[in-house]
Amino acid sequence: MRITASGAAMPPPRPDAPPPAASSRLAQAVKGVDSVCEPAPRPLERFRDAARFVAALMPRESETGLVDEELREARDPRHRYREYAQPAHRQWVASGDSARENFFAWMDARPQLEINLARPGQPPRMARLGDAPQVSYLSDAAALKPYLAEVADGVWRRPDGALIDTAGSKGKLGMPGYAILVLDRDDRLFVHDAVLGRLHHTSTSAGKPVRAAAMIELRDGKARSLVLSSGHYMSDLDDLERLLAFLDGKMDLSKLAVLAPHEDRAELAEVMAPYRQAGR
Repeated sequence: MRITASGAAMPPPRPDAPPPAASSRLAQAVKGVDSVCEPAPRPLERFRDAARFVAALMPRESETGLVDEELREARDPRHRYREYAQPAHRQWVASGDSARENFFAWMDARPQLEINLARPGQPPRMARLGDAPQVSYLSDAAALKPYLAEVADGVWRRPDGALIDTAGSKGKLGMPGYAILVLDRDDRLFVHDAVLGRLHHTSTSAGKPVRAAAMIELRDGKARSLVLSSGHYMSDLDDLERLLAFLDGKMDLSKLAVLAPHEDRAELAEVMAPYRQAGR
């Protein structure tokens, strides 16, 4: 953790950050009491399943894992979009079925169930559970290849040499012209459009921990700006440092515009300072 020049121990809390977990993810998963892992019929099977699941998604050193509220999407065999899964989970708990039926099997058996997608305080917005979009989780090489990116001499290309341009990307949360950027745990770089409920930061990582996750603006293969933004991974300055170190020497970082909406400006400037020297 950095200490700012003012002596503050940490930057201001992010407005969209989830509350701290009351116990470890593994403990929660074994108990089956929350979104990490639902109850299974046999305790030993439940423990083994939870241990495998948590072990695969827990970040190692120099990695960032999914925030707790996104773990349900990763565990769900169908990876249903959270806008549907979260209200369905509330209904599952309220129904009393949580004591005897796995949540994901419960959803599978109720495609006609009407759920309210509206947030608290908003007018009801009903939808069928069976219409929930399913986030693409890509794992085989053929599926990942179209999204791979390579950077050399300041130019971003696909493996076939095509320049990457995000001008037509819809982005996310009102960020047109930006695409999803992921540096996975194997130092593979991915750039692809954001498609709500279909293609997220979890798509090329298959929900596993990453080294960095952000949004990037590219024009004719040249990086214009980078935004440290990912709801699934809640990227912070550690992610940014890893990404900059990866890109250093592959492109000129001195003129790259970098935004970190939830980070302290002084700390961001400190991270960027070594890379602001032209010709580095």
